[in-house]
Amino acid sequence: MKYTVSNLSEVKRKIEISVDQEQIQQELDKSLKKYRKKAKVKGFRPGKVPLNIVKNLYFDQIRAEVMEDLVQKSYLEALNETKLIPLAFPEIENLSFGDDNDYLSYEAIIEIKPQFEVDGYLGLELEKQPVEVTEQDVEESMESLRQAYAYFTTVEDRPAREGDTLVIDFVGKVDGEEFPGGASTGYTVEIGSGTFIPDLERQLVGLQLDETRDLDVVFPEDYPHGDLAGKAVVFTVTVHEIKEKKLPEIDDDFAADVSNGEVSSLEELKQKLEEGVKARKEDLVRRKLVDELLAKLRQLVDFEVPECLLKNEKESMVQNMKSRYRSQGLDADMVDKMVAASEEKIAEDALQTVKNTLILEYIAEREEITATQDEINEELRKFVAQSGQDPQALREYFQGREMELQEMLQNQVLMDKLIDHLLEKATYTEKVVEAES
Repeated sequence: MKYTVSNLSEVKRKIEISVDQEQIQQELDKSLKKYRKKAKVKGFRPGKVPLNIVKNLYFDQIRAEVMEDLVQKSYLEALNETKLIPLAFPEIENLSFGDDNDYLSYEAIIEIKPQFEVDGYLGLELEKQPVEVTEQDVEESMESLRQAYAYFTTVEDRPAREGDTLVIDFVGKVDGEEFPGGASTGYTVEIGSGTFIPDLERQLVGLQLDETRDLDVVFPEDYPHGDLAGKAVVFTVTVHEIKEKKLPEIDDDFAADVSNGEVSSLEELKQKLEEGVKARKEDLVRRKLVDELLAKLRQLVDFEVPECLLKNEKESMVQNMKSRYRSQGLDADMVDKMVAASEEKIAEDALQTVKNTLILEYIAEREEITATQDEINEELRKFVAQSGQDPQALREYFQGREMELQEMLQNQVLMDKLIDHLLEKATYTEKVVEAES
């Protein structure tokens, strides 16, 4: 076996490999004998079929298998000798196998990790926004909690008004014809929530219980379904229920109820909410610092990013986006349109993510950051808790893929420790936040 390696780019290599006739013939003879042992030919005992008969019956199959086996073996041998570590399966090009089995040649195109150095990553100057919790923050948090514990009472003696929740049936028609997705029964909508067609939602105000009314609606010009954008539609709406939202009084009893008895007074609840607001703001500040840190790290070095890593990252982002949209109840066509509209942003984010990963891996190795088994076990505990899934279900999901899970958790620990290390070594200036008018 002979090979030559040429650089197609900083991260792409072409390995030209050729296998000589002697090695090919050895593999053909070996495969021919293997087929002879299992060949079943009338008039001959198993393993006693003449080789020329076996060759006539199975040679095309034997030749194809030998070619595939030799490509795999010679490719791995070339990698072993060159010490190249591909990031993905190779692209095999210009594969040629002589008709007389006298040669086999091909080209293996691979991508490898870029080689680069990063200096100046310690002591980066970052802009940090001070964390301040205002009385308004606490009041808004309290109101959110109050809204979460709202309850509803059925209304029968008045028409629907802003803030009510209605259960309705509706049928939409364009030029007297129903259109796909324009009808529903038992649909729940809160007037004023902005979750329904705006013009239709506004006209629900004033409808009575059990009333059926035709409502003239104009779809927004930016409506996602382009065939309906800006069109006039008549919706026939029937009201089955009107529910009025009731908010609990904010007092000591409310504090005890929402905390499951952990606090007994409104002042204690306010203190808890203040701590929660502070924690969320600190988390937001940290995430902004991390984003700034990563952006400055990317500015320190420039290198070519392997296309296979970009492709994998983009595919992962697309699948996550699709899952998120589907969980919101969007149909497949709408999901595809929204993903297509985000294609440029996905590509940009994928590029940044891959660059971040490669740079952080380099720094982690240089700074000798490691992950202990105890840290990995703790990361597993957090992973299970944050997933919200049954631990047994997670174990079953990763059954047979334990090494993949271990590697994922280890990488997460390494990245978290490294980010903490870089933030600890950074210098900070205070970010001035302009007051809102």
